[in-house]
Amino acid sequence: TLQPLRRMDLDAAIVFSDIMVPLEAVGVPVRIVHGTGPVVAEPIREEADLARLRALEPEADEPHLLEAIRLLRAELSVPLIGFSGAPFTLASYLVEGGPSRDHARTKAFMLGEPALWARLMERLAGICAAHLRAQVAAGAQAVQVFDSWVGALGPEDYERSVLPYSRAVFEALDELGVPMIHFGVGTGELLGLMAAAGGDVIG
Repeated sequence: TLQPLRRMDLDAAIVFSDIMVPLEAVGVPVRIVHGTGPVVAEPIREEADLARLRALEPEADEPHLLEAIRLLRAELSVPLIGFSGAPFTLASYLVEGGPSRDHARTKAFMLGEPALWARLMERLAGICAAHLRAQVAAGAQAVQVFDSWVGALGPEDYERSVLPYSRAVFEALDELGVPMIHFGVGTGELLGLMAAAGGDVIG
């Protein structure tokens, strides 16, 4: 987090934390594999798998992250941006078992098991919101929600199966009064819907 600021005159710093931290914190086994990225040993594919995805308790589950934010605030003279993956992107890692080029398993799950998908996304929205709220409480002055893989979806699928859960994350943060950034990759056709889901800035 600090290294770029020691080299360049930047406007803000961002918490340097992996997208999978809150999932690992609730007990999902995650390995970072060189050349691949995050790998989930036991993907979520059916109803019984959801039982492994409990609510996040940030002070107990990820105290190292919150302490890092407190230490950073003592060092920084620019604002600190908190960070979280969005529900869809986290769901994609959980269902695929790791990074994917086409997200075929995720799309099949989303379209073939809509009720189970809804329960998975509700849990992930709760985890994301708790993760971000704790970062703000620890000192983050803005937050960014990364939906790195949502560009794999078309507008209809996004509006039906993703937007309500992204909106729930942003609504859970509204009362905190911090700027919120909503970021996606390859999302040109989704930008209007992403704006409707929430965020003061769309990336």
